[in-house]
Amino acid sequence: MPLIDFLKTLNLVDPKDLKIGFNETGNALRLTVGDKTYTGVIPVRPFPVSLPEFVILRDAQGVEICMIKDARKLDSQSRKSLESLLDKIYFIPKIVKIEGLETSGDEFEWETLTDRGPRKFRTRGRMSIIVMGNRIVITDTDDNVYEIEDFWKLDRKSQGEIESTF
Repeated sequence: MPLIDFLKTLNLVDPKDLKIGFNETGNALRLTVGDKTYTGVIPVRPFPVSLPEFVILRDAQGVEICMIKDARKLDSQSRKSLESLLDKIYFIPKIVKIEGLETSGDEFEWETLTDRGPRKFRTRGRMSIIVMGNRIVITDTDDNVYEIEDFWKLDRKSQGEIESTF
């Protein structure tokens, strides 16, 4: 199938055409597209690290309803509802400070403060640390993912600790 034909099958929807509500008891979303409403909707981030704003919305049976190229463009209430559920599904703590970083051979032992509280974890080598512009993604030895949203917003000590891993 030619790429142009494949792209037409993606069912990308303009975020302005969607209304999303969060159902606390069902841990699912209520989605309205035009005049049609879906319940039990589950969001999926196919690229949670490299493209977290791209979201696929599926019904309770796993059938794709639509895709959102940039969920940040949803109205504020819809975005809040979507992010509430995505935060439950995709646990990626954001590191706000590095309290300590110890090296032992090819491993690093991290002591951090995240938006979800203090975390201690180990990484193997420099391959566990991926720099994407100002953003840094760290994968620990248990395959948990941590994110530093903006290296330059960290305090000087934390920046120095990160630089020592390169």
